[in-house]
Amino acid sequence: MPDPNLDDCRRSIDAIDRELVDALNRRGLDGESRLPWYFPTPHDYGARLERAGFRIDSIALIPRPTPLPGDVVDWLETFALSFLDGLAGEARAEYLQEVRAALEPQLREDDGTWIADYVRLRFAATL
Repeated sequence: MPDPNLDDCRRSIDAIDRELVDALNRRGLDGESRLPWYFPTPHDYGARLERAGFRIDSIALIPRPTPLPGDVVDWLETFALSFLDGLAGEARAEYLQEVRAALEPQLREDDGTWIADYVRLRFAATL
């Protein structure tokens, strides 16, 4: 069974998720219900593999900070559409700018490059 301590590592795009959810919550919307992604912990995914009959050889969360090709708002407009549902025009632009401002101290480098806080779950398992 995987080491439960591995679950202490932050999940993929944790900062981005947190700011997207919080900004919706401040608008009286249920931000958590709009999370479209599934990022299992090593413990959870390892248990699923074992229930399916696999033997886990290794499993770990691997931080993989990833430079974005442009502004984080571009990334949000591509990958975070479920959060934007029902927000149009100025309301949408204000929401995106609020999220951007909250993420800037966390994910923007001094040279202006935005870094997505990706974390990869890697495993090797055999039947």
